[in-house]
Amino acid sequence: MSELLEHELQLLLIQWKRNQQANILENAEDEATLLEHRFYKFIDVFSEWFKTIEKPVSLEEALELPEIEQIVNQLPVPLYLPFENELDLLIDGIVQENDDKYD
Repeated sequence: MSELLEHELQLLLIQWKRNQQANILENAEDEATLLEHRFYKFIDVFSEWFKTIEKPVSLEEALELPEIEQIVNQLPVPLYLPFENELDLLIDGIVQENDDKYD
Protein backbone atom coordinates (compact mmCIF):
# COMPACT_ATOMS: atom_id res chain seq x y z
CA MET A 1 0.00 0.00 0.00
CA SER A 2 1.35 3.43 -0.84
CA GLU A 3 2.46 5.75 1.94
CA LEU A 4 -0.11 8.34 0.93
CA LEU A 5 -2.92 5.78 0.99
CA GLU A 6 -1.79 4.49 4.39
CA HIS A 7 -1.61 8.07 5.67
CA GLU A 8 -5.14 8.86 4.51
CA LEU A 9 -6.43 5.62 6.02
CA GLN A 10 -4.87 6.51 9.36
CA LEU A 11 -6.40 10.00 9.24
CA LEU A 12 -9.79 8.42 8.52
CA LEU A 13 -9.42 6.06 11.48
CA ILE A 14 -8.42 8.93 13.77
CA GLN A 15 -11.48 10.89 12.68
CA TRP A 16 -13.63 7.80 13.22
CA LYS A 17 -12.41 7.62 16.84
CA ARG A 18 -13.07 11.32 17.34
CA ASN A 19 -16.54 10.87 15.91
CA GLN A 20 -17.25 8.04 18.34
CA GLN A 21 -16.19 10.22 21.27
CA ALA A 22 -18.17 13.30 20.22
CA ASN A 23 -20.83 14.50 22.59
CA ILE A 24 -24.19 14.47 20.83
CA LEU A 25 -25.12 17.78 22.44
CA GLU A 26 -21.90 19.58 21.62
CA ASN A 27 -20.02 18.72 18.46
CA ALA A 28 -21.33 15.47 17.01
CA GLU A 29 -22.61 17.12 13.83
CA ASP A 30 -19.27 18.79 13.17
CA GLU A 31 -17.40 15.54 13.79
CA ALA A 32 -19.78 13.65 11.48
CA THR A 33 -19.17 16.21 8.74
CA LEU A 34 -15.42 15.88 9.23
CA LEU A 35 -15.72 12.09 9.10
CA GLU A 36 -17.61 12.25 5.81
CA HIS A 37 -15.00 14.62 4.39
CA ARG A 38 -12.15 12.41 5.60
CA PHE A 39 -13.82 9.28 4.16
CA TYR A 40 -14.12 10.80 0.70
CA LYS A 41 -10.60 12.18 0.86
CA PHE A 42 -9.47 8.63 1.57
CA ILE A 43 -11.60 7.32 -1.31
CA ASP A 44 -10.06 9.90 -3.67
CA VAL A 45 -6.56 8.70 -2.77
CA PHE A 46 -7.69 5.07 -2.92
CA SER A 47 -9.17 5.66 -6.39
CA GLU A 48 -5.86 7.05 -7.63
CA TRP A 49 -4.03 4.05 -6.19
CA PHE A 50 -6.60 1.68 -7.70
CA LYS A 51 -5.85 3.06 -11.16
CA THR A 52 -2.23 1.88 -10.78
CA ILE A 53 -3.04 -1.79 -10.26
CA GLU A 54 -4.37 -4.46 -12.57
CA LYS A 55 -8.13 -4.00 -12.42
CA PRO A 56 -9.92 -6.87 -10.67
CA VAL A 57 -12.90 -8.30 -12.54
CA SER A 58 -15.14 -8.63 -9.50
CA LEU A 59 -15.65 -7.28 -6.01
CA GLU A 60 -14.69 -10.65 -4.56
CA GLU A 61 -11.41 -10.63 -6.48
CA ALA A 62 -10.68 -7.08 -5.36
CA LEU A 63 -11.33 -7.93 -1.72
CA GLU A 64 -8.75 -10.70 -1.95
CA LEU A 65 -5.95 -8.32 -2.95
CA PRO A 66 -3.51 -8.00 -0.03
CA GLU A 67 -3.59 -4.19 -0.01
CA ILE A 68 -7.38 -4.09 0.04
CA GLU A 69 -7.53 -6.84 2.66
CA GLN A 70 -5.22 -4.71 4.80
CA ILE A 71 -7.59 -1.74 4.45
CA VAL A 72 -10.71 -3.80 5.15
CA ASN A 73 -9.12 -5.32 8.25
CA GLN A 74 -8.60 -1.83 9.68
CA LEU A 75 -11.96 -0.32 8.78
CA PRO A 76 -14.65 -0.17 11.45
CA VAL A 77 -17.74 -2.12 10.39
CA PRO A 78 -19.87 1.01 9.71
CA LEU A 79 -17.24 2.27 7.24
CA TYR A 80 -16.88 -1.05 5.47
CA LEU A 81 -20.15 -0.89 3.54
CA PRO A 82 -19.53 2.57 2.04
CA PHE A 83 -15.98 1.47 1.20
CA GLU A 84 -17.29 -1.67 -0.49
CA ASN A 85 -19.81 0.42 -2.47
CA GLU A 86 -17.06 2.77 -3.65
CA LEU A 87 -14.83 -0.18 -4.55
CA ASP A 88 -17.65 -1.78 -6.52
CA LEU A 89 -18.15 1.46 -8.47
CA LEU A 90 -14.43 1.60 -9.25
CA ILE A 91 -14.48 -1.97 -10.53
CA ASP A 92 -17.45 -1.10 -12.75
CA GLY A 93 -15.60 1.98 -14.02
CA ILE A 94 -18.12 4.42 -12.56
CA VAL A 95 -16.61 7.71 -11.44
CA GLN A 96 -18.75 9.91 -9.24
CA GLU A 97 -18.44 13.65 -9.18
CA ASN A 98 -17.76 15.17 -5.76
CA ASP A 99 -21.32 16.49 -5.48
CA ASP A 100 -22.70 12.97 -6.07
CA LYS A 101 -20.61 11.62 -3.21
CA TYR A 102 -22.16 13.93 -0.66
CA ASP A 103 -25.81 13.41 -1.64
